[in-house]
Amino acid sequence: MPTSSPRVLVSLATYNELENLPRLVDEIQRHLPDADILVIDDNSPDGTGHWCDERAASDPRVRCLHRAGKLGLGTATIAAM
Repeated sequence: MPTSSPRVLVSLATYNELENLPRLVDEIQRHLPDADILVIDDNSPDGTGHWCDERAASDPRVRCLHRAGKLGLGTATIAAM
């Protein structure tokens, strides 16, 4: 029976994290190169969601979930599941 590594999904709840998100995603991918990354953005006015869309367009390991407003960490975690 062939064995395969388990798939890993890293979820990141964001609000106004444009300054931090690029480096964080790069570091996650450096340490977990096969992991998928899901960014759950609460309609950040600083461009976090736009950055995520651009990254996702060039990197299939990154996905973005855009929410209508600042709905909080708890519901972002639930949305990721």
